[in-house]
Amino acid sequence: MRTLAVLSQKGGTGKTTLAVHLAVAAWAEQRRVLIADLDPQRSASEWRRARLGPGPGLIESKAGALFVAQQASERAGVDLMVLDTRPSADGDTAEAIRCADLCLVVLRPSFFDLKATARMVDMTQAMGKAACFVLNQAPSRRGEREGPAVLETVEGLKALGLPIAPAGLRSRAIYQQAVARGLTAQEAAPDSAAAREIDLLWDHVGGSLFAAKPAARRIVARPRVQPAYAAMAIGLKAGGGAASSIGAAE
Repeated sequence: MRTLAVLSQKGGTGKTTLAVHLAVAAWAEQRRVLIADLDPQRSASEWRRARLGPGPGLIESKAGALFVAQQASERAGVDLMVLDTRPSADGDTAEAIRCADLCLVVLRPSFFDLKATARMVDMTQAMGKAACFVLNQAPSRRGEREGPAVLETVEGLKALGLPIAPAGLRSRAIYQQAVARGLTAQEAAPDSAAAREIDLLWDHVGGSLFAAKPAARRIVARPRVQPAYAAMAIGLKAGGGAASSIGAAE
């Protein structure tokens, strides 16, 4: 079993939205996926309750019970546990990082998010964990150019010592419209740029977590629509105790 921790120092970064989208992307590859909702706001739990059909399983847990939950999940045959953590850099987050095989540090392209991220980076590096930044809620391009917020954030992240994921997410209404129905963008709008963004990001994350070739996806393949932000990020890279459970981890 592999464990993915989705981290953020600040609230409002879209951390839970990203966590459930990646969980569904893994589940669509016929993996058994379990989301561990460690955030007291229980947003991931609300999403799973709104979901009428099959999908990733979910447990509500606390960081102190996470190791036991991991062991039980591995015995149950879970392939991937996705940790939706609380937005902080406290002891609970440290425990999630300790249990993770890969950490995603989620932030928006903004001055305040950038400044709040250094502590999270220090924690992942101190524990020797694989980690990368994921830019979320990036504004649309202005013609062929990225806006200054994205460019300045990318420059700031270069000094912090972690790589930037080769795909990020734009600010798109479909993400929130989908999660409100218990779905994800790749399910609600499979031909959309948002769906392609998630595919690109999961290709990177899943490739880092799993060495074996994935099984065929449950979701029908989509046309390759290259989102602008993904192209920008790839170019830059080239240049430089559980309380309850919801659903079943099928």
